[in-house]
Amino acid sequence: MLFTASTTSGNEILLYDSASNTPQQLVSLGAGVAPEAHFVSAQKIAYVETSVISSRIMTIDLSTRASGADVTVSGYVPAFAYSHDGSMLAYLLHDSANKPSLHVRRGGHETILNLNAIAGRGVGRDDELRLEYSPDDKYLLMVDTFIGNQGQAPETGQFLVLRTADNTVAFLPPSGTSANATMATWARHSNRVFYRDAVGVRTWDTEVHSVGTLAGGLHWYDPAPSPDDRWLAYTDIDTQFVPRVKLYDLHGGGQTATTSPAPRSHPIFITADTIWYLEEVACTGECMGGPSQPSGKVFAYSLTSKSETSLPFSDVHSLSQLSVFSG
Repeated sequence: MLFTASTTSGNEILLYDSASNTPQQLVSLGAGVAPEAHFVSAQKIAYVETSVISSRIMTIDLSTRASGADVTVSGYVPAFAYSHDGSMLAYLLHDSANKPSLHVRRGGHETILNLNAIAGRGVGRDDELRLEYSPDDKYLLMVDTFIGNQGQAPETGQFLVLRTADNTVAFLPPSGTSANATMATWARHSNRVFYRDAVGVRTWDTEVHSVGTLAGGLHWYDPAPSPDDRWLAYTDIDTQFVPRVKLYDLHGGGQTATTSPAPRSHPIFITADTIWYLEEVACTGECMGGPSQPSGKVFAYSLTSKSETSLPFSDVHSLSQLSVFSG
C-alpha cells in the first residue's frame, strides 16, 4: 500500500507492507499539494513532484530505489494514470493560465485534448479529479469536475471515456440530469463505469452502450469497488453533514449497509473482505469540504467481523484504490 502523509511543513510518500507492519519512507517533499502515489507495477511506483512553475511525473524502482522523470512539463499536473500493462500514460495538465488539457502517451506518441476551463479547485467534496484505465486498458475514464457552479454553467465540468486505441470519445454522460456527472469509478473486472448525477448513481457499460440507474437518489462520494465486484464502498453524508462509509451490495438487490457508526470517509478495498478508510473529526478552523475533515488516522474494517481496527498511520488525508497492489 502506498500513501502520502501530509503536515504543514512537508509531504512524505510511504510504502506499507502488511508483513512488516512498519511504513517505509520512499520520498520526502516540501510543503504544498500532497502528491498522490500510484503503483505502475509490483516493483515500480509513480508520483507527481510539483514546483512553482513546473511538474514532473517521477517513478521509483522499489528493488533498486532508482528514480527518474517520465514527464516534465510547465504547469500543474493534478492527476495521472498508467495503464495496467504500463504501455500508456495519461495526465491532466493545468497551465499557468489555469487552462486544462488531457495528455495521452503511447508508443512514443503524445495526443493532447484541450478541455474547458475550470473555475476553481478544492472548495468542496464534490470537486473530483480522476484518471483511470478500464480493466482491459481499452478505455480511459477522465473526471475533471467542479460541481459548485455547474447548475449555472455545466460546461465548467468534464467527464468522458476515451477509446485508447485512437483517443476518440466513447462516452459522454447525457445532457440534462447527467450534466453534473462526477464521483466515478470502473468495476474491477468489467468495462463498466459507475458515476453520480442528479438522478443518483448511474452505470454505463462499454458493451451495452446505454446509461442505467443503479440507485436513484444516492448522492455518494469516493466510490471504490471490491476486488470481486461484489461490493461498492462509498462515503455518504447525512442530513447533519456527518460522513459515514457504506457498502452497496451489487448481488443483493441494492441493499446497503453502514460500516462504522463513527464519522469515516475515503474507503478503499485492500482485499474482498477488508476496507481501509479515514477517520473524520469536526473542523476546528476553516474547512473547505464541510464541517468535518480527515483527522489523519486510518482504520481497517472487516466485512466478515463487522469491526474496525486502528492502523499505524498518522497525518494521512487521502487514499486511492489505485495505490494498492496485491502480489
